[in-house]
Amino acid sequence: MTNTEIIINALKARGMTDDQLSQLLDAYKGDLPFHTIPEWSRRGYHIKADASPLFDCYLWKHTSKPSRATIEAAQEAGEDVPENSPHFYKKLSYIYSFSQVEKNAPAPDLATIKARFGNLPGLVLKVKGEKTGAPNVWFTGDVEKYADEIKAAGGIWSKKKSAYWVKPSAAPAEDKPAGEVPSIMEDAPTAPAPMQARPAAILPPVRLALPAPARLLALPAPKADPEPAPAPVPGPWKKCSFYTIRKEKGDKHPTPHKVGGYTDGIYNYYAIGTTSKQWHAINPIFGLSVYHSTTRQKVQAGALVYLNQVAKAEANPTAVMQKYADMMKAAQDGGNLSLF
Repeated sequence: MTNTEIIINALKARGMTDDQLSQLLDAYKGDLPFHTIPEWSRRGYHIKADASPLFDCYLWKHTSKPSRATIEAAQEAGEDVPENSPHFYKKLSYIYSFSQVEKNAPAPDLATIKARFGNLPGLVLKVKGEKTGAPNVWFTGDVEKYADEIKAAGGIWSKKKSAYWVKPSAAPAEDKPAGEVPSIMEDAPTAPAPMQARPAAILPPVRLALPAPARLLALPAPKADPEPAPAPVPGPWKKCSFYTIRKEKGDKHPTPHKVGGYTDGIYNYYAIGTTSKQWHAINPIFGLSVYHSTTRQKVQAGALVYLNQVAKAEANPTAVMQKYADMMKAAQDGGNLSLF
């Protein structure tokens, strides 16, 4: 699912109708006027000084750093952890509309910015993301003294005291890196690792008041997809004992530990803590926490969102996941636990 599709689903969950979405897609030529700050920046815009996010949702983000699963797999195999391991993961993202952004002023390229501002007394220049091919330049220190010059070069106030930033214009072709980071709006991998994502509780729907264009055109019919298999439906809560993979005092590595809790026939649930409980939804095959929140009902709702990702991980587990599954099976066979 692309980030655009995730945003569309978030808009629907917050009260936007299909007609309103069609009107927006028509008015903006198939695009949506809702993006994160990095995506607006990539398109040459910045957020207005007084703007607040319309809503938030979990979007795919690209990184070259190795994931936790990659690190654990390398450690288990006794190999060096790779320095680069490009992949996508989900991150809580804040969404702004087109009415909340302004077009960036023309900016020089990075080399010109460094030459013009790099040696000014009292001004600190720092380049972030230079290796990605889409850098931002941050100005701190005595910025008020040079504020007019910074703004003239496309500088934007960061909403933080004494800090401006500017997005340089594209460098000459020979200075660009060979491979650019994929756009945040591109597809994520077909089988993301669900156990890495632990989002906060889902926010209640908020209806957005959006101006509707004057006319509405029919959008092309979506491509026909195979009929998906029916999603499993949770049953009534039942008390049970089960194993979960965790590291307790004295353990050198995470191992199965028996706990008491509940099951709904899909996930197992138990709470940690006394005064401030934290509920976890446990995948019964891997014994890992899929989601956590403050109540059993909230953690169930959050965990059910990740059914598809969990099913893909079960169908095609990594070496580390398979090891956990084997440990869980051995513990369950030895303990003869009854989940129902």
